[in-house]
Amino acid sequence: MQDHRNPDKLNIIGVVTVGICGAVLVYVSIIALQAFYMNDTSAEHAQVGFTAQTDARNSLKASQLSNVGEYRRGAEASTFKVPVERAMELVVRDAMRDPANLIPGHPSTTSTILPVYGRPQPLPPAGAAPAPADGTAPADGTTPADGAAAPADGAAAPTTPADGAAVPHRPATPPGRRRACRRRRRHRGDGT
Repeated sequence: MQDHRNPDKLNIIGVVTVGICGAVLVYVSIIALQAFYMNDTSAEHAQVGFTAQTDARNSLKASQLSNVGEYRRGAEASTFKVPVERAMELVVRDAMRDPANLIPGHPSTTSTILPVYGRPQPLPPAGAAPAPADGTAPADGTTPADGAAAPADGAAAPTTPADGAAVPHRPATPPGRRRACRRRRRHRGDGT
């Protein structure tokens, strides 16, 4: 008896093609699953990150609000802390009684600059001699105490009485304003 079987021939091209296609399909499915996982979890990671920041911000804000919003003893035994709202009420109350209370320390009662137009000029020292009214230099050859002679345009020079306090006077008209006044007078025909 003879066996009539087909010889075992492997279709190598078919096996290789199915193997390669299977490997590519597995690779593509793995990449697709990773992409889906990353897309799905990235929103959750972002939310967790923002929640952590929000928790830190909320705890910091709560500690700061408790720091400025409660009555308590200060670092020194003789000081006390009051809430900000109450402190604002106390400042307004004290300012209504005496507005000088808004200036920390002792309010100033004397002038520290000359009342003249332009840049602030400090007052001369208490022992310095006042500048002559005609704008000339003193007889001893020194310059005037405030470093400037009297204005040449005839405006009043600041005078200093014997006690050294400055006498307030009307400041001189600034040069640009004088020109504007002259132009208006010429335009109206009032003279020079």
